[in-house]
Amino acid sequence: MQCHGCGSTNVVFDSKRRILKCNQCGKEEYYSRATLNANGRVVFGKQNAMSFFTEGKYEESRHYAMEVLDISMDNAPALYILSYVDEFITGKAGAMQTFFKQIKDIPLEYDEVKDLRELIWSSAYRLSDYEKDIIELIALNMQSPEDLPELTEFMDKICPYFISKRVSADYLDKELADMYKELADHCGIPKTCFALIKSISENPDSPIAGNSFFLKAKAKYFYDNYVLVIGTIIESMKDNEFKQKFMGAYAQKQKQFLEQLN
Repeated sequence: MQCHGCGSTNVVFDSKRRILKCNQCGKEEYYSRATLNANGRVVFGKQNAMSFFTEGKYEESRHYAMEVLDISMDNAPALYILSYVDEFITGKAGAMQTFFKQIKDIPLEYDEVKDLRELIWSSAYRLSDYEKDIIELIALNMQSPEDLPELTEFMDKICPYFISKRVSADYLDKELADMYKELADHCGIPKTCFALIKSISENPDSPIAGNSFFLKAKAKYFYDNYVLVIGTIIESMKDNEFKQKFMGAYAQKQKQFLEQLN
């Protein structure tokens, strides 16, 4: 970095205040987040950090992420990498929760959200406990009509993946169900809705999957707290060419379930 007044590189940068002070001429310059994130060293470091991260070379990725944060201390992709490595590689419990809490207050740029989607997808196999945080973060930063196709694409990739990896039906609590409803109303999420209908017979808690309808109380609990909840999500889908097909598919699955339950 150099002074835009005299051109000297004898400068000191305060990353917290985003102020560059020239030791040569005394000039102070304020840098916006956008300007810092476009800095050559930041761009280079972020590219290397992301490349090493997706290759599973986490220590190298963390090294470059730290270099990015030395200049742009709230760069979202770098913060994600640092938190992920701390949580899952070095065993620093709570690092990911701290990241999701911290990132809510940062006005992210388009490229940062795009990079976060890439990083999250590449590491999704460890993130099922953070599905609600991920949905909230991405949806919060993709609210314009122009974002709708990319928002739908991402949600319809990450949510079905998490649904397919669930080891019980307990994940579908009221908070997540409400999030699915909002997404269904806003952008349809047909692949997610399909995955939910499919999970009625494939989730490990399903009496269909376990051939355990003889456990009446457990089967009834699954119906009341999972099957019916999925129905409310399907009903929330915005009206389009998919909705009636999904309503029909759900009704058929529900009927089959009730026939075995009774």
